[in-house]
Amino acid sequence: MSTKAQTILTKIRSRRDILLREYPKLAGQVQDIKSGVANNLKEHVNLAISSLKGKGCHVMIAKNAAEAQEHILKILAGNQNVAMSKNPVFSEIGLRDYLKSKSVEVLETDLGERAAGTQTDPHPWIASINTPITDKEWVARTKEEIKEKAAHLQFGITGAEAIVEQNGTIALLESEGNVRFTSNLPYNHIVVAGMDKIVPSLEDALAVCRGISVYGMGKDILKYISFISGPSRTADIEFRMVQGMHGPKEVYVILLDNGRLEASKSKQLDALKCLHCGGCLVDCPQYLVDGLEKGYYYTGKRAKVLAAFMKGAKPLDPSSSLSGSTETKTEDCGDCSLCNNNCPAGIKV
Repeated sequence: MSTKAQTILTKIRSRRDILLREYPKLAGQVQDIKSGVANNLKEHVNLAISSLKGKGCHVMIAKNAAEAQEHILKILAGNQNVAMSKNPVFSEIGLRDYLKSKSVEVLETDLGERAAGTQTDPHPWIASINTPITDKEWVARTKEEIKEKAAHLQFGITGAEAIVEQNGTIALLESEGNVRFTSNLPYNHIVVAGMDKIVPSLEDALAVCRGISVYGMGKDILKYISFISGPSRTADIEFRMVQGMHGPKEVYVILLDNGRLEASKSKQLDALKCLHCGGCLVDCPQYLVDGLEKGYYYTGKRAKVLAAFMKGAKPLDPSSSLSGSTETKTEDCGDCSLCNNNCPAGIKV
């Protein structure tokens, strides 16, 4: 059991409980947003595609992990270097291993992942939750190195916390600023996001980001939130439009299905409502027992509800496989149900 992880989770729990007094209606708001989209996902996807294209984004649909991988490789067009941030969707589609198999060198821009130095993903936001980091000089030096290298790359890949169907805005949330480096410094920005990340309005995107921050990290809002509306554009002194002056010249958005449309159609909505905030880990005793070692998505609520979208994991409904992957045994997390008490999406297990 990790003393550092225990300390971090205790702090998150304390801050979360204080913030929930300030935002007593936040969970209900988030649940309305996510349930509304999940119930009619296909329509919301179509609206989002139209808005994203209207903002100049290249939009692709990936039916499964393999298609998402192929889209990315095609976009890279032989380029053998790419910057990549931390996001659960990359584990879902096995992106790092795939790019490595294609001899593509990945610049990891998340400081926690670099410090942890492991393939296991112990937390959706804090990769170093189980790894002591005492060298502040290393942190400052590494952050500058990441920025310097990313500035000379052609491609950066990020996930997204929300995609606004109303105006095609992409919301990125983070604590370090490195996701912003990844999206803004390279000439081309590739966004990979599950279709469930679509929300109707900008106000909804802010509510989702606040839900992630409060429930998952015990913060009012994480340090950095970026709103991206297509490729960078600016007008010069003669009012001629120039692209790529202050950011990427091209933005590619890959909307990942991987069973999401079928989940919406069959009303298996829990898998579509989760914010990937990590809030269910805060109170989970099983997480500290084996989740840090196995990876957070094989622990507790994540394993029971969302593993349908993870390669080789047990689907939500044993009679069906949302992702078409092979089932493997997922240990029962017990019946304490503590994770049900503070889930912003209202998911019950």
